[in-house]
Amino acid sequence: MDHDPESADNRPASQAGEAGAANARANVLFAKRLIATGDARKAFKLLEEAVAQAPDAESLFLLAQLELVRPQMEVRALDHLKRVVELAPNLTDAWLTLANYWGLRSQPEKQRRCLERILSYDPKNRDVRDALELIVVKR
Repeated sequence: MDHDPESADNRPASQAGEAGAANARANVLFAKRLIATGDARKAFKLLEEAVAQAPDAESLFLLAQLELVRPQMEVRALDHLKRVVELAPNLTDAWLTLANYWGLRSQPEKQRRCLERILSYDPKNRDVRDALELIVVKR
């Protein structure tokens, strides 16, 4: 039995990790194209692979967005969103998605905290200020 010294099984862990990260990045890029063309099912599978190989804020966020439209995956989507904001605490789109999630579930306090988080690093964000005012008016 011949052993290829360049095979994935014989590469140092750092090279194998780099290959996995490169494959994950390629999956994310292709998944974005699939989402743009309306093929969410294939994009979902690619993003799941990307997250399994090298989870990062972008792949987790895209996966969470696809999960949120599937009621049976809501809990998983929320876990992914929480992980996204841990990895990228200034990712406004993730905080807005969380704020919307809580707003749709009649959780204005949690929604408010998400919006205030955005203002903590982007105090001039007028859209977020307006959204916060709406929460206060609704009470």
